[in-house]
Amino acid sequence: MIPCLTIGPKITMANKMNKMRKGLEVITGQHKEFKLTECTNANEQTVTDVRETSSKLERHIVGRTKEKDKILAYLSESMINEITVLPIYGIGGLGKTTLAKMVYNSPQFKEYSQVWVYVSQTFDLKKIGNSIISQLSEKNREIAYTEKQMIDNYLQKLLANKNILIVLDDLWENNKSHLEELLGMLKVGESGKVVVVVTTRYEDIAKKICTIQPHKLAPLKDDECWTIIKQKSDFESRYDQQELRHIGKDIASKCRGVALAAQSLGHMLHSLPFDE
Repeated sequence: MIPCLTIGPKITMANKMNKMRKGLEVITGQHKEFKLTECTNANEQTVTDVRETSSKLERHIVGRTKEKDKILAYLSESMINEITVLPIYGIGGLGKTTLAKMVYNSPQFKEYSQVWVYVSQTFDLKKIGNSIISQLSEKNREIAYTEKQMIDNYLQKLLANKNILIVLDDLWENNKSHLEELLGMLKVGESGKVVVVVTTRYEDIAKKICTIQPHKLAPLKDDECWTIIKQKSDFESRYDQQELRHIGKDIASKCRGVALAAQSLGHMLHSLPFDE
């Protein structure tokens, strides 16, 4: 019976690790299925989009402070033209939207009028224009202009003589003429200044829309993924920290620096106590 007592916990841990590895395989498979790679052409994407984002910043962010400071410093040096466009690009789940939120909520832009637009896979120039108008104008929040000329005219009035920060989150549009039309809609002339931060999964889109060097988002380090896993698994309040640490660090090394994978696996660990 004594050998059974010794082997039993090892088998349980092995089973837990196997579950976690299978979970990681599922997440990795989703990345492949949804074509979340840097070299993928955006026009190949056919997945129905159900996600939406906002500018609200999470309380505990891991590993992006240096990149935020770098972007803020770069923008500060580069905002000499009427419109400055800085894209942040990288595969899905790395944390592009989170980094954009950190820039958006920075004190550096506290004197700016601010707009957050979730663009999505369906590029709709009128929808983008109406979203900007509704966020900048108290009088026109319930009005949706149907003609592009009306949108352009009203945007010129709203943006004139102002400093504006606009985040265009999750841009998939690859047509250069459409992107030029978007930028043209946001230009206000010498009387104002518009700073645009764009997030996209694709380097070619970043290069087409940028006015300054795009920022390629690097993967997180393994220890940063482990920190995220600990946060999401409520590590500090658990009694099985020794077992969880062994599994968590092993899994963190397989996240490939993808923050979303670490978050998902942390939540999965949270629901898998070792005394099941």
